[in-house]
Amino acid sequence: MTKPKPTRLYALTLTWLLAAALSGCVGFGKCDPESCTGDKKITSDVYALFKEHREFGAPGAIRVQTINGVVYLNGVVETDFARRSAESLVMQVADVKDVVNSLDVRNTSR
Repeated sequence: MTKPKPTRLYALTLTWLLAAALSGCVGFGKCDPESCTGDKKITSDVYALFKEHREFGAPGAIRVQTINGVVYLNGVVETDFARRSAESLVMQVADVKDVVNSLDVRNTSR
C-alpha cells in the first residue's frame, strides 16, 4: 500500500475546509416562513409607496430587497434630496428595522 503524497493530503484538507466554510454562507438566504412573509410584505409596501411618489422616477427605477426587516435600495434618483427622502419614506413602513441606501444620484448639481 502506498502512502498519499503530502500535497495531495493538503489539497484534500483544503477542499474539505472550503466546503465546510462555504456551507455556512448558504444559510444566509434562508428564513422561516414568518420572516419571509414579513419581508415580502415590506417589499410590496415599499414598492407601493414609490409608485405613489413619482418624484423617485418611473415605477421600478428603484429596486427593493428586504432581508430580515432590512430594506436594501438600489437604483438611480435625480437628486441627493430624493435619495435621502426615499430612505426616510421607507423607514415609515411598518416592521422596517433599517434601510441600506445604495441609491446613486444622477444630477449632483442639485
